[in-house]
Amino acid sequence: MSGQLFTLLGVLAGAVASYVGATLMESARWRRRLETRWDERRLEAYLGFANAIKRFTSIAGRLAAARGLSTLPQPLDLDAGLALLATAEEDRGHAFEAVLLLGDADAITAARALQRHAWTLERLVRTPSPADTPADWTRAFLAFQDQRDVFYLAARHDLGVTSAFRLRSEDPLPQNEAPAPSPGYQ
Repeated sequence: MSGQLFTLLGVLAGAVASYVGATLMESARWRRRLETRWDERRLEAYLGFANAIKRFTSIAGRLAAARGLSTLPQPLDLDAGLALLATAEEDRGHAFEAVLLLGDADAITAARALQRHAWTLERLVRTPSPADTPADWTRAFLAFQDQRDVFYLAARHDLGVTSAFRLRSEDPLPQNEAPAPSPGYQ
């Protein structure tokens, strides 16, 4: 009888161990899938915000050209450009909400600072003062670009991206210098 009892206890212990092991493995698999989904959502949030703020500052740059603050090509008509800027600001605001919801604290802080720099550019084109100069625009735009790098680094860190990232300030070309055209380029 004791042999049967030991066999029964062994089978029972094996069943419990098998059940616990399968449950733990399934739980770990579920957590990995959930983390992957959230990583994908965070990536979408960061990309959406980066694209929205890029569109916003691109429009601001073209308005700066129209106001004589920048030499960017394709200046925008002021009335049409200001309407586009307002739409881009709304899009930026919606994209920022996703960063607030899904981003980590460092990425949110960097995104907030990036917005403030973008709003400085907006102020220069929406309500310029007579004292604003092209140097003011250039200074504000370079500060925006530096802060954009900070945001990208924070987002990459949050997403676990470990590949090297070259800061704008580390580019091999001096600021405002275009590369020489390649042979045969016209």
